[in-house]
Formats: sequence, structure tokens, C-alpha cells
Amino acid sequence: MMLRAVARCCGHWPPGAAAADGMLWQTELRPHAAGEFSMAAAQANLVMEDQAQVLASPAATLVGVYDGHGGPDASRFLRSSLFPHVQRFAKEQGGEMSTEVIRRAFGAAEEDFLQEVRQAWPRLPRMAAVGSCCLLGAIAGDTLYVANLGDSRAVLGRRVVGGGMPVAERLSTDHNVSSEEVRHDVAAQNPDDAQIVVHTRGAWRIKGIIQVSRSIGDVYLKKPEYSMDPIFRQIGPVISMKRPALSAEPQIQVRKLKPTDQFLIFASDGLWEHLSDNDAVQIVFKNPRTGIANRLVRAALKEATKRREVSLNDLKTIERGVRRHFHDDISVVVVYLDRHRGRRQTRVVDSSMNCTSAPVDIYSSSVQSVQQRKDYRDSG
Repeated sequence: MMLRAVARCCGHWPPGAAAADGMLWQTELRPHAAGEFSMAAAQANLVMEDQAQVLASPAATLVGVYDGHGGPDASRFLRSSLFPHVQRFAKEQGGEMSTEVIRRAFGAAEEDFLQEVRQAWPRLPRMAAVGSCCLLGAIAGDTLYVANLGDSRAVLGRRVVGGGMPVAERLSTDHNVSSEEVRHDVAAQNPDDAQIVVHTRGAWRIKGIIQVSRSIGDVYLKKPEYSMDPIFRQIGPVISMKRPALSAEPQIQVRKLKPTDQFLIFASDGLWEHLSDNDAVQIVFKNPRTGIANRLVRAALKEATKRREVSLNDLKTIERGVRRHFHDDISVVVVYLDRHRGRRQTRVVDSSMNCTSAPVDIYSSSVQSVQQRKDYRDSG
């Protein structure tokens, strides 16, 4: 059972189904310790850079959304390593989930990815320029933990006292220098670097390169010895810095779940570029649970096509890679909170696990599925 759960997390036996255009994926509604969850994703890049997974056990639920940049390597690495780190550090604390467990798991993932970069150097210098946003949700009993690096986002849909429509409550901070507050924070940490954040190519960017201020990976913006190495000049210019330009320190929120808390939406910024927090919450509230994550993905795609004045049918004809000009990769997990009202055991249990992950690459998975179905028909 444990091996099957780990294999699912690492990308084997991908559950769910791809859409007709081979760039969308969703899975059926599945159970977790506090209710049900729905997952969906859409690919835009030539290679899928988003990854998403849910690990459900009788006592705890883990949700991970990893939005890669510069390539898929860092997000795929997190898909296979973050949950095991969380479980390992929880065991060291007697099975208890805590902010310290999560902080140590993020730190271990960052250090492990640095080791991957070192092992690949100098054969694959591009690995130093690969990174990923990292959003983790953990529900242990009646306590919710949300940890974040980058601009993936967790949003709570909750009812107000007295009933009525639910309201949206953001549970994470977007670590993106498009925010004036984030720009000020980055500048305050680098008072002697006037070029730490500059406006170029239509956006604010750290060192004129990247918009997110926290990530896993992006070693060239954290370790000067990589960006200064002549080998790295195959990838990009020398980057002058006196200290790491990006951080891997997660921002962690802890919340006691309440009877008015209805559901959670975890998603990469590909969704939030097109839907507001409130728009997403209202879609989940007003529609059936089955296929709800896919409904959010399609709502975002609809908004994306409106901006470019094309139809959804037209979008289906656009190849991956080119489609990135219309929208980003999108990963969505909707977690319903049905059975959290009483106080529950907060231990992370290894038995009876079930891990659900989106395909590592939706397009490749879809092509493989079509070929398998063809081979099956031919053999009959």
C-alpha cells in the first residue's frame, strides 16, 4: 500500500483522464480524512512545468502544488521529495504535524535540490537556473497549515455567520515583486543593491530576471559562485550580488478550522492570473462537486481566450509551447472540509495512504493513453 502511494506521487499509474485536445486533465472526486477533493490541470508549456499531488491518510491530508520555471526539473523534484520529508520530520516529532516539521521539510528539499545541481555541474549548467514555487497544505485534525514560496495561492471559502454567500479568504502571500509590499521587503533586505529589483520587459523583476522572490532552486540567484562561473555564461550573464537574491524560507500560516470553513482552493498562478479569489470561491460554491477543479480550469481558460479574442475551440488547436502565449500551465486542487468540526487526532499516519498526482506531462500521458487504447483494439 505504501509503495503504491509513493509510486502515485512519483508519477506512475496516473489516475484521471485527459480531455479531447490532450492538454487538459482531471480526476474523479476522491476521499480524504476531512471530506473529498477534486484535481485538474492544463498544460501550456512545451513540457509541463506545474506539478500537483494530494496524499490522503486516515488522520492527515497533504496537498502540494509546485509551479516550475526555467524547466520542469525543480517541480518534478518536489513532487517526489517534499511529502517524504514532511513525513520523516513528523515521525521525528512523534508523528505530530507542526510549523517546525514543515520548515525543516522545505529546508531539506532546498538542500537536496542544491545537491542535484552540484552533481549535474558542469555537465548540465542549466540546472542552476531551474526553480519552482512551492505551495503546501496540511490538514491534521482540526488544524490547517499552509506554507508557501512564490506565487501559487491557497484560498479558503467560508460562510459568514448568519448564512448567505461564502466569502473568500486568502491563506497565503504571493511572493512576487509585482506587489509593492514585496518590492519594499526585497529592497529592505538589500539596502546596498540599487539594482535588486528593476522594471524591465513590462514587469518588476529581481535582478531584471525573475518575478518571484522565494523559491526552491534558482541556485544561480542564491549562490554567486554559480552565476560567476564561466561555464554558466552558456546560460546567462554574470549576476552581481552580495547575498542571495531569492529566499527559500517558507511563509507558514496556521489556522484552526471552523464549522463555517467550507472548502480550500490550492492552485498555481496560472489560475489566479485569470480568476480573482472571490470568482473562484463563487464557482466552487455554486456548482456540483464532481469535476469542480476542472470547472475552475475551464473558467480560467475562458477568460484567457477572451483577452486574446479567440474561442475555446480555437485554443484546442494551438500546440503546446505556442499555447503559453495564451495562458500558463494551470494546476488546481479543491479540498472540501466536511468532517473537521470535532477535535481529531493530529498524528501523521503512514498506513492506508492514497496519493493522487496529476500526470508529470499531460500531453505525453495523453499520447501514451491513445496509443495504449489503439494497441488494445488492434489486439482484439
